[in-house]
Amino acid sequence: MKVTIAGFGMMGCVRAVAYEAVQRYFPRVCPEKYELYEASVQPGQEEGANDAGWKATTDLVAALSNPEAWVVDICLPNSMHYEAAKIAFENGKHVFCEKPLAGNLLDAYKMAEIAAAHPDQLASVNYIYRRSPAAIYARKILQEGRFGKVMEVVCSYPQSWGGPETPYSWRFDDEGGTLADLGSHALDMLYFQTGMRPIEVLGLQTTHIKERKILSREVALRIKETRPERVVEHDGHYWFTVKIDDATDALFTLPDGAIGSLHCTRNAWGTENSHNFVIYCEHGALRWNYDDLNYLEIYDARTPERGWVRMLCDRKECAYFNFADGHMIGYRDLTVFACYENLRKICGLPEIAPIATFADALEVERTIAAIRRSWKERRWVKLSEITRPEE
Repeated sequence: MKVTIAGFGMMGCVRAVAYEAVQRYFPRVCPEKYELYEASVQPGQEEGANDAGWKATTDLVAALSNPEAWVVDICLPNSMHYEAAKIAFENGKHVFCEKPLAGNLLDAYKMAEIAAAHPDQLASVNYIYRRSPAAIYARKILQEGRFGKVMEVVCSYPQSWGGPETPYSWRFDDEGGTLADLGSHALDMLYFQTGMRPIEVLGLQTTHIKERKILSREVALRIKETRPERVVEHDGHYWFTVKIDDATDALFTLPDGAIGSLHCTRNAWGTENSHNFVIYCEHGALRWNYDDLNYLEIYDARTPERGWVRMLCDRKECAYFNFADGHMIGYRDLTVFACYENLRKICGLPEIAPIATFADALEVERTIAAIRRSWKERRWVKLSEITRPEE
């Protein structure tokens, strides 16, 4: 199954390793296997893409519609997801898309609609932390009701790379923001773990750094053509006026009387990629942190010891693959598992743990929209208020 990747940044290299590794990790499990095929790149990236195993092209539309490809992997900026997915679906491709689903709510709705209109084609979103064996095992515990009903959920995703010296990129433009970039992962994990989605939200957002230096004069002039008010010149540089969030907190209500909270930021010094959750149930609790990826902490309130048990999740009951007990996994492995799960879906094999569908990702986008509206209007917002915007 030839794979075309749309957009060749960090993910192009990661995916090249992952698609080739699926066959090595899981030989002969699926009747089909992946083959690296084509990469849509920016001028100047051709050599790197070719070296990584892709056939480089600068013609995005031609790459998305090339009849040779079976799978299109969208690793473009958020605002480009809808058009790329539309072309891919209409040309009969299976689609694997980076999160969040789209750059705005209307595009997210349209992407979910076009995926629903092509039910025989894969429509998968890369909420990669679903592939963590610890997260999968926590989900199993909750599904079995081992600790009774869920009462409280704390979702958090702090990083530290977004300080004042960080220059402009699309992640600081209106299509990005910390809530969409990091909070989307945490909101998807909430659903993956508990099957619950927020009913009502109360949001709090801030933009710490109001201007970001634009390093490329070409980029600055391109933005200035359509949005001159967003580009200013001082200190001998171009600066972009930022209006999207650097940090977001939110409270939310959940079904059956449960409550939860969300915290995400790019300004948490001392963290790197600390996606984590704590889930409190009637008779116990679970907690996990990507900084300690391979371990799930379990607290059983019914035992006399009343202590946290730190479980290494590397065995077959909770892992996709391990070389031997105690041999741990990392980010690249999660990417392999994501590509493997997609291949199983395409081949009609049972899911090990559910993929995030376009419909799932739309619900994340609706929650993001509700949190943003809540902060803008300074009130609680029900998810039922978030409907398809007019075109």
